[in-house]
Amino acid sequence: MKSDIPEKVVETLKEIGMSHTDAGWNCHGTYVLLHKALEKVAVARKIKFDAPTILESDSSKRIVSLMVMGHMGDKSEWSIGEASPSNNKNSYPYAMAEKRAKDRVILKLVGLHGDVYAEDEADSFKEERPEEIKGGTVETKDKDDLPEATFIYPNDEEERVKGIEMIKEIFITFLPAQNNRSELLGFWKNNKEPREILKNLSLKDYEEVELAFKKRAEEIVNNKGENDDGK
Repeated sequence: MKSDIPEKVVETLKEIGMSHTDAGWNCHGTYVLLHKALEKVAVARKIKFDAPTILESDSSKRIVSLMVMGHMGDKSEWSIGEASPSNNKNSYPYAMAEKRAKDRVILKLVGLHGDVYAEDEADSFKEERPEEIKGGTVETKDKDDLPEATFIYPNDEEERVKGIEMIKEIFITFLPAQNNRSELLGFWKNNKEPREILKNLSLKDYEEVELAFKKRAEEIVNNKGENDDGK
């Protein structure tokens, strides 16, 4: 039977050794790509990302909005990733906002934007994902258990390193964006689980994140933080 997947999607997936049947699924007429498939596409096409620009960050309300710029050769694209209780059911709003922004940038750079969507674009996509298709590293539980989330520990060294880098990047990027003591402590408290995961994966990287937290706390106390609002 002939596939209704756009030919350029099929060709792109061939570059990373995947087919449309194991890299995504058809969700009511819309083809949805796994985040991990898009990560492989980014590596294959040598896509590089700038550090994200934070547009909004409120850890107490679990609201995050950021802009990501990506480059592929002499071509550049940007996009915005958002996460809030209204569009994100898991416990990682910062990671989700970043993933959404990066996935959109990848799709734009390789010319697939508008033809397919990334799995993290909407919770409804994941709810319709076939059981035989495995998603990324963060898997939500059954609907009745939401918004809890469980981190699936990586099975090999490559995935372990990716997990460490992803979690560490979130803290290093967003700690300086906390404007006052309340926001900083809220961000630290709300991200207890990823901190514990990082500690188990790499004590050295965990200690670097902990040091960054203490440094930001000192900046706020001394009223030296660029983003401090004086509270």
